Amino acid sequence: LKYKDKAATECPLNAWRVQNNAVFVRLDAFWERCHDVLELTETTMQFGQLAKIEIGGTKGKVLTTSVAQIHQDFTAAVNKVRSYGDDRLLDTEAKEFDDAFYEFRTSVRELEKRLASVLSQGFADAPTLRAQFKLLDSFAGLTSRQVITEELEKRYIQMVSVFGDDVRAMQKMFIEGKEAP
Repeated sequence: LKYKDKAATECPLNAWRVQNNAVFVRLDAFWERCHDVLELTETTMQFGQLAKIEIGGTKGKVLTTSVAQIHQDFTAAVNKVRSYGDDRLLDTEAKEFDDAFYEFRTSVRELEKRLASVLSQGFADAPTLRAQFKLLDSFAGLTSRQVITEELEKRYIQMVSVFGDDVRAMQKMFIEGKEAP
């Protein structure tokens, strides 16, 4: 578009008369496909960490099994997208990829909901603030996903409140014990 303005000033008799969307439609389609591939890659990296996660606590084994199943279902969704061929990944004419990627996104949303439920149960089962922070740390790459963030927002508020209570208790102990250590 910079050249459109330049052509208008330098050649006022021969102004740019081409529709922008007619010229850039293929470039826009390629740009969208690149964003889809980037999302696929980032999501794969985030969900890839689920293979190594083990959750502790009284419900730890059940929750770890749930996480493993989520990872297995995610791997199946990725493999379905990849089945259309890596060589056709950036081919904007290959509409099968669009359909497969839509299904992938739908599957990921469902898996995010399941994972958010597992995290919520893990928080309820975590006996201490430290255990809750460990749980959060285990899922560090995934906590930025919208569905999971919305579920964890309530938990963050509770964690900050408990942390504040702990700090106040430590302050009280310090003040009471500073005169006679």
